[in-house]
Amino acid sequence: MESQEQFTDTLSYFGTCLSMLCGGTTSLFATYGSSFSEILGFTQYETNMVASLGDYAHYMSAPLFGYLSSRLGPTRIIQAAGVLMLCGYLGLSYAFQYLDAPKPPQHQSHYVASMSLLFALVGMGSKAAYMSSMATTASNFKHSRYSGIALGIPLSLYGLSTFVFSSIKARWFERDSTPARYLKFMAVISAAAHLLAACFVVLRDTSQLAVAGAARRRAQSATKPIDAQQQFSDPLSAASSSETIEMTETRRRRMTITNSNDELPTIGEDAAGKRRNSLGNVATVPPIMPLASANNEVPAPAIREPPIFHRFRKDPTAWALLLGLICFSGPGLAFVNNCGTMVRAMSHTSTLSEEQIGQYKDKIVATQSFFSFASRLGIGYFSDVWRTRLRLPRSGLLVASAFLMIYAQTRAAQIVHLDELYPLAVLIGVSMGSVFTLAPTITSETWGANNFGICWGIITLGPAVGGHICNLIFGFSWDEGL
Repeated sequence: MESQEQFTDTLSYFGTCLSMLCGGTTSLFATYGSSFSEILGFTQYETNMVASLGDYAHYMSAPLFGYLSSRLGPTRIIQAAGVLMLCGYLGLSYAFQYLDAPKPPQHQSHYVASMSLLFALVGMGSKAAYMSSMATTASNFKHSRYSGIALGIPLSLYGLSTFVFSSIKARWFERDSTPARYLKFMAVISAAAHLLAACFVVLRDTSQLAVAGAARRRAQSATKPIDAQQQFSDPLSAASSSETIEMTETRRRRMTITNSNDELPTIGEDAAGKRRNSLGNVATVPPIMPLASANNEVPAPAIREPPIFHRFRKDPTAWALLLGLICFSGPGLAFVNNCGTMVRAMSHTSTLSEEQIGQYKDKIVATQSFFSFASRLGIGYFSDVWRTRLRLPRSGLLVASAFLMIYAQTRAAQIVHLDELYPLAVLIGVSMGSVFTLAPTITSETWGANNFGICWGIITLGPAVGGHICNLIFGFSWDEGL
C-alpha cells in the first residue's frame, strides 16, 4: 500500500513538472515579436502593448487560478490551461497566416486588440498551469525538509521552457517566412502536454498522512522500546518520541479535571451495556472543562483568526514582496519581451543574413532561459542549505538577486555591440530565476502551504505592473528614437 502511494506521488510530481515545462512559454514572444511589425505592420509601441496586455493577463489571473486550485483541485485547472493555450496559439497562428495584407489605419486598433486578446489567452493558460502545479507541490511537500528544492525543480523547468521551445524553433522553423506553423505546433504540444499531466497530478491529504505517520511511530515505539540513554543520544529518535509524547500529553491534559483531589471511581459496562462505577451506580462522566489557571480563572475562548486575505494585506512582508517584484521584475520582463527587437536593431552594423539574425535572436532568448533554469534549480537547493544549516533567512538571498538585477540594468545602459547581449542575458536570467524561486518559497513558508495559491497569486500582480510600465516605456522610447 505504501509503495503504491509512493508511485502515485512520483507520477503526480512528474505530472506537475511536465505541466511547468510546457507552460512557461509566454517568454517565447521575443522569438516572434518582431513579426508583428514586419508582417502585420504594428509599431513598436503597439507590439509592446500586445506583450504588456499578455503579461497583465498572465499575472493578474494568478489570484483567480490560485483560488480555483484550492477549491476545485489541480486537475481541472491544468486541463483549462491546455484549452486556453490551444485557443491562444491557434488564433495567433491564424492571424499571421491570413492577416498579413496591409490594413486601413482605422482598423489597426481592432487588430491590436485582437492580437492582445489572443496573447492574453496564452498568458492565462500559462499562469493556470503555474498556479495549479505550484500549489500542488507546496501542499504535498509542506512537511518536507527539502521544500525549497521540491519547489525549485518545477520552477526551473518553467524557466527552461523558453530554452527548449526556442531551440526547437531555431532547429526546425527558422526558415519559415511567418511564425504561423511554429505557433500551430505550440498550440498542439501545449494542449497535449497539459491534458496528459492532468491525468496524473494528485493533491495529497496531508492531514491523513500525518495521522498515519504518528500511528506508525507509536506502533514502532510500542514494539521496540527505546533505552533512555539511546533516546537522548539519538536526536532523530528523541524528536520522534517528543512528538508522540506531545500528542498524547495534550489529550491527557484536556481530560484532567481541575480543583479536585478525589479519585474518580472505576467505570465499566454491565451486560445491558450501561456504564456503571465500582459502587454499582450508573456512572456519569463529567464534561471536559478547559484547564484552569493558577488563579482559578477559566481562560477566555480562543479568538477566531481573521480570513487570510485580511491578515495578508496587513502584513508588511507582503507589501515588501509586492513592491520588490514591481521594481525588479519589470526591467527583466522588458528585456525578455524586447531582446529580439534589440538584436534586429543592432544587427544593421553586422554582415548577418536574415536567417542568421533570426538564429541569433533565438540564441539570446535561449541563453536567458537556460540560466534562469540553472539559477532556479541551484538557488532552490542552496536556499535550503542557507536556511537549515546556516540558520539564515531566505530573504537575504532575495535581496542579493535584486542587486544583481540593478547591476544587469547598469550593463544594459552601456551596450554598444551585439555580442554584449550574451552576458546581459546571463545576468538577467540568473536574477529572474532566483527571484521567482525564492519569492514563492518565502510565501509558502510565511503564510502556509494551504494559503499559497491566494497569497502568491496576489504577490505576482507585481510583475504585471512592473512589466507593463517598463514595456510601454521601452516601446515609446523606441518609436521616438530616444
